[in-house]
Amino acid sequence: MTQPVSYVELHSPDPAATNAFMSAVFGWQPTPFAAPDYLVAPHGDAPGVDTGLLASQDGQPRAVPVIRVGALATATALVEEHGGQVVVEPFTLPGVGSGCYIVDPAGLLIGLHAYDAS
Repeated sequence: MTQPVSYVELHSPDPAATNAFMSAVFGWQPTPFAAPDYLVAPHGDAPGVDTGLLASQDGQPRAVPVIRVGALATATALVEEHGGQVVVEPFTLPGVGSGCYIVDPAGLLIGLHAYDAS
């Protein structure tokens, strides 16, 4: 079963400037989700995926694809088995599920998300 990118995060060194730019240029209307400083711009009725906008933890701008997986433990075991590495340990997203960040063998940063329907 293919597990496609289901979400994208924009890690910005200046989230307010990025928010203003995306709103003015693309009409995005990000709103807080899960935390006041984590904004989400929903894709609405248009094709695409929701996009998170947050502060970059290391000050570097980047876009991070997030792949939805069935279970983080299974996915992270496969990541490590195939030469990847977990770089941010699994964490809980209240009301949403859990997530973590990995890198592939080439160093590409990818987010993983396991949805919790309950």
